[in-house]
Amino acid sequence: MAAGKHGSSEITVSYDDGPGGTLRLITSFVLTMGGVKLTSNMQASTAFGDSIEKKLPTGMSKIDPITIHGFMDDTALLGPHVVFIAPDTSPQASTRSLVIVFGNSKTWSSEGYCESYEVLGKTGNLTEFNAVLIQNSGAWT
Repeated sequence: MAAGKHGSSEITVSYDDGPGGTLRLITSFVLTMGGVKLTSNMQASTAFGDSIEKKLPTGMSKIDPITIHGFMDDTALLGPHVVFIAPDTSPQASTRSLVIVFGNSKTWSSEGYCESYEVLGKTGNLTEFNAVLIQNSGAWT
């Protein structure tokens, strides 16, 4: 692979097994993952007489929900069914850590909550899962 380029074999995904829990490596269960998207919040600043819509940054940003999809595994002590089985419901609960390494130690780490977990049965296929993670903080390193 060309210098600076990275493939899926270099990605690792770790997530806490509960609020304030233990970080668990779940890479081997993950088939696809939504993007890690950081978006700047903008406010309309178009004045009378302007012919082009204008926006200004507000000083705040947001992290879009991150979806993780893969094979459901209920036999592994640290598999996705153990890690995601109970979405977070308590506003007083600690956050969960999410750590994704994309390559060359380019790491996204953040704190947030597991919003949802679903198990998908499909005729003639292995059982799969989807988990939606809501992140309230995060940074690239």
